[in-house]
Amino acid sequence: MTSENVDEGKKKEGSLKIGGALGEMFRTAFERPITKVYPFGAPQVAERFRGKLDIDSIKCTGCGVCEAVCPADVIEMIHLGKRKVGIREIETKRPIFNLYTCISCGQCVDDCRFGALMLTHEFELATTDKNSLIMDKALKNVG
Repeated sequence: MTSENVDEGKKKEGSLKIGGALGEMFRTAFERPITKVYPFGAPQVAERFRGKLDIDSIKCTGCGVCEAVCPADVIEMIHLGKRKVGIREIETKRPIFNLYTCISCGQCVDDCRFGALMLTHEFELATTDKNSLIMDKALKNVG
């Protein structure tokens, strides 16, 4: 095959693509658009959509499993001191989540034995302040 034949083949291919696109354009010109109205309307997300991480601070025991399994190193356990349980003193810890690095994989949610973590349907996390994506709400309800 000579270079002239290859160039001719490319020209034919290109004209078929343009012709196909024009045909598609005319075919769909009078159909109802399927474009979503977001951000002007509420988007519908799938039931199992993995959005922003959230915590039920009452259920959290500070066991640290979530920190150990997080592949993105989002979770940091903060030591809050010790508390007495029966005759033992145990370390009191609670997680802080750096959501700006969270990949929403759900590993922490799956491995939480107490059901304290969940992935919500919230997905609009864009911000100009990185510190607003640090979630420390588990520190507020320490029993």
